[in-house]
Amino acid sequence: MSQPTEHEQLDRVRERFTRTADAFSEFSLSVRSAEAERLVALTAPQGNETALDLACGPGTFARALASRVRLVFGVDLTFALLAQARRAAEANHVANLLLVCGNAYAIPLTSAALDIASCGYSLHHMSEPAVALRELARVLRAGGRVAALDLIAPEEFARAERNNQIEKARDVSHTRTLAASELESLVRAAGFRILRREVSERPRSFDDWMRIAGWQPPDPAYAESRRLMEASIENDSAGFHPRRATGARPDIEFVQTSLFVIAEKK
Repeated sequence: MSQPTEHEQLDRVRERFTRTADAFSEFSLSVRSAEAERLVALTAPQGNETALDLACGPGTFARALASRVRLVFGVDLTFALLAQARRAAEANHVANLLLVCGNAYAIPLTSAALDIASCGYSLHHMSEPAVALRELARVLRAGGRVAALDLIAPEEFARAERNNQIEKARDVSHTRTLAASELESLVRAAGFRILRREVSERPRSFDDWMRIAGWQPPDPAYAESRRLMEASIENDSAGFHPRRATGARPDIEFVQTSLFVIAEKK
């Protein structure tokens, strides 16, 4: 199967997150809020900075930044998620967040305009994450900090391939989860010096994971994702550490591994 063009990939991302805006936003604004606070704490803003949250979605990371800096720009490709971010900001009386519809490959801000930039759980939806990281470097001043957080795949090629096969079966907008070494290499290649890294693991329910992607058991995407995840249980061949849950519901419990990277523009 041929790889989608950049335009086709952007359309896939818009379609997926427009279709699942409510469920995804509910998950992100609640479950990922602690990760957002951790990412900001690792970045250690002083209070007078101008910041960017790239691919901000419903504003989970942007809101955490807003409480610690002077001004935050939230940039996202999907209008439906920006609407969720606007509602959440208004409900929480966040007045220093400016939301902009834009592309990660051409951030609509001038060069060296920012002190801090964050990007949470978005690189695996990008066909060219290196380009997005270079754009983050462009809009940051020298000495500015980038805070990146994303899923990571196993370092072993075969396990990483199976991991991504499951992710793509669940979500057609998924491109590739990088291994930690690959993500760190891209950050360095974009012109950053890594200051700190931290690995985190989150237990997940398979059924809830599928619900957030918009799928239920009768759907073909659910069935194929379930088949692949079950096939990986015996040898943990995809690095998800899956196991069949006990109890009345035939769910699968698994683990997603993420990497926090804090880096400084050289």
